[in-house]
Amino acid sequence: MQKIKKTPTANQAYIKYSALCARQECCQYDLAQKMSRSGMDDTAIAQVLQQLVEEGFIDETRYCHAFVYDKLHFTRWGRLRIRHELQIKKLPRNIIEEGLAEIDETEYTAILRDLLTEYAPTVKAKSNYEKLAKMIRYAFQRGFEQHLASPIAESILN
Repeated sequence: MQKIKKTPTANQAYIKYSALCARQECCQYDLAQKMSRSGMDDTAIAQVLQQLVEEGFIDETRYCHAFVYDKLHFTRWGRLRIRHELQIKKLPRNIIEEGLAEIDETEYTAILRDLLTEYAPTVKAKSNYEKLAKMIRYAFQRGFEQHLASPIAESILN
């Protein structure tokens, strides 16, 4: 016997997603995806999102700042990776740039230095040149800029 999944009404969805937004920061894109997966139609999704924005449950700027802070400090991603992930979530470019502008440069380089310092002993390479290339590639995969990663990786190796 197969269970029939009921599509939530706009009011039920509003209650559910307002509670979710009260617990954590959410962006419109993520909530629209969740509502779409639950079977809601586009007009109901737009109505619920508009109501959540009007009542302050969703704020793209607030979400962007929280996302940048969390991904930099806890996940230790670089600017490039954070920017890419925010673009996937369809946030406006000006909000993304505003959020990234709040990153303190000394703290950013300190995070990159810590990341590469932890990674350096685990790298298996035949030469220092190969080890340097692997460390820079690792930093680039984490979303850090090459012009920042190269001198830090060189200083760690020397």
